[in-house]
Amino acid sequence: MINLHSNYALKISGKDSYKFIDSLISNKIENEKFKGSYLLKPDGKIDYWFLTTLKNEDILILQQKEELLKIKNSLEKYKIRIICELEIIKENYVLNVSNQNDKLIIEKLDKPFQEENWNEVCLKLALPTSEITLNGLMPNEVNMLDSLVDYYKGCFLGQEQTSRVKFRGKPRRILKTNDSNIQEIVKI
Repeated sequence: MINLHSNYALKISGKDSYKFIDSLISNKIENEKFKGSYLLKPDGKIDYWFLTTLKNEDILILQQKEELLKIKNSLEKYKIRIICELEIIKENYVLNVSNQNDKLIIEKLDKPFQEENWNEVCLKLALPTSEITLNGLMPNEVNMLDSLVDYYKGCFLGQEQTSRVKFRGKPRRILKTNDSNIQEIVKI
């Protein structure tokens, strides 16, 4: 179990916010429940991973501030004739994040314990760091696939390519964190 302190969130609010974000990210957004999700590139490769929740009709995306700025810029490119606002806000959450049988479990905590940063969480749970996604990593090449991608929610950006690998074949490589805390993509 890893305790993660998140200081910022990308808040998406407005009439079309849920429909807009749901059509782009790989997992369902649920009220007051934290879930992992990806924003994929059109070719199905991972652009970003983050945590999502729905709070008072606003969608919150949690990740480190530098990544939130990049995610916001990416989402702005798809926001054509969409009525919603995207802003990075100060929002503090302490979360307990764990991997149980390749399932990402996220629980909100009331008090912080020893905290980890986002990169340490990525390394400990073998989730992709922003540096490793530059190598063209597919969601199927990361453990906890079914926690971060909901294949039954409907279409999302990069869904066809990701589904094709999931249901018709096996990935040829997998993301691993080695003993030196360095991520690498290993052939299977």
